Amino acid sequence: MKESKDAEKKGLDEHGIIFLSGPVDGGSAETLCKEIIQYNLEGKVERIQLIVNSPGGSCADGFAVIDLMEWSKIPVYTIGVGMVASMGLLILMAGQKGRRVVTPNTSLLSHRFSGFSFGNHSQLLASRKIEDQLHERIITHYLSHSRVRDRETLEKTLLGDVDYWMSPQEALDFGLIDIVEPLQKQAA
Repeated sequence: MKESKDAEKKGLDEHGIIFLSGPVDGGSAETLCKEIIQYNLEGKVERIQLIVNSPGGSCADGFAVIDLMEWSKIPVYTIGVGMVASMGLLILMAGQKGRRVVTPNTSLLSHRFSGFSFGNHSQLLASRKIEDQLHERIITHYLSHSRVRDRETLEKTLLGDVDYWMSPQEALDFGLIDIVEPLQKQAA
């Protein structure tokens, strides 16, 4: 069993294919960051293909992945499958422009980040500052990786007061992705 998993990983490695499957957290971000760095050090692939199937998660961990995707000398193509939500969507959007793909049955979710703070008054003020900075970082990310050009429209639609679920076509219309890849039918 382990041998077949190792062979499978080796085959994917040769093609520059990596996965974000599950929540964005310290462990998944560390794995992705190491893989992106490793591909850049080895220089054996022309592109990295990041397949995203994620409900989202930690903004700090997600932006670590995004920063390394943007740092990478090797272009990172993104492919959304299953569900791509929240920070998973921001990572998908950060892929190489023109190469951000989703399959037709992918569900996509955009929303404002949520969090919680506790502590004394000074700690709450400090928390508010970092939350405001994070909100601005997210706004900037959307404005630079989509067709939405103004903050007001963005905050009324994709980052409104309620979750914004969208079809692949809607994500394409907003410019969050570039291609909806048709599924191949098997010959009967």
